[in-house]
Amino acid sequence: MVKVGDKVPQATLRVMSPEGPKPLSTEELFAPGKKVVAFALPGAFTPT
Repeated sequence: MVKVGDKVPQATLRVMSPEGPKPLSTEELFAPGKKVVAFALPGAFTPT
């Protein structure tokens, strides 16, 4: 379970920009001073 103050593992995500998909690191996304809401949904064809 993730708790307030836990660090997010280093990973590279992709975000859509006007030029197309752009890589974005979790360090950049969750930088100190930023407010972020993260949520997840189960995959459509996964056994959840």
